[in-house]
Amino acid sequence: MSDWYKPLGSFAIGVLDLLYPPHCAICEKSLEAHEFICAECLTQIERVNPPFCRCGCAIHESMDICSDCASRLWYFDQARSYGYYDEENVLGKLIKAFKYGGERALVGPLTDFLVEISAEFRSQLEAVTFIPMTRRKERERGFNQAELLAREFAKRLKVPAVAALEKVRETPPQASLSGPERLTNLEEAFQLASQPQCVNIVLIDDVATTGATIETASRALSEGGYEKIFVLTLARVKTASDRA
Repeated sequence: MSDWYKPLGSFAIGVLDLLYPPHCAICEKSLEAHEFICAECLTQIERVNPPFCRCGCAIHESMDICSDCASRLWYFDQARSYGYYDEENVLGKLIKAFKYGGERALVGPLTDFLVEISAEFRSQLEAVTFIPMTRRKERERGFNQAELLAREFAKRLKVPAVAALEKVRETPPQASLSGPERLTNLEEAFQLASQPQCVNIVLIDDVATTGATIETASRALSEGGYEKIFVLTLARVKTASDRA
């Protein structure tokens, strides 16, 4: 597991483990100190395995791109996701606990997943950013889960975390819309918040569904001057283009 807990100090960690014995975030099974999920639940996460299309979906070895990408223009260079998302699967439950259940301590373990899938382009990264929320939405939730992940990821890789984007208008929840409606819904919703201090950047979010959010955000980054944009998400929703 990661070293996300080390800044607490060994004594403080020991006290916390005594008062609140660690247990699996999914099945409640007792764990060793500093673990957050048991080995059995971890193996139940359905990974997105190579070979990958540019958009991050799993494709067959005989393919260069998936059917979606054959007719779609992306503004990012590569996207990667750790696993597949469903509200009732292990990864979905972890993300919901982090995002809606107040389990912010999961930011460290979840960042482990992002660090793992960044290996192929990690050496090219110069900065890290995240999908922003409107100020009102962030006040309501109390935090931006994508920002927490991005800042922890940046700390691990020792690169700057920047608020490169801002969301300039409220939009209806993406979950209630169809694929085409999601793209229209987010048109001009993001704009550059500051001038680029580098050319390569990674954009982080929790879940990629149709790709509409990461695509419109990537477009704003690209048109703002970033030359190479990588996208990392904890999960993606399986589509017809994903290898069976």
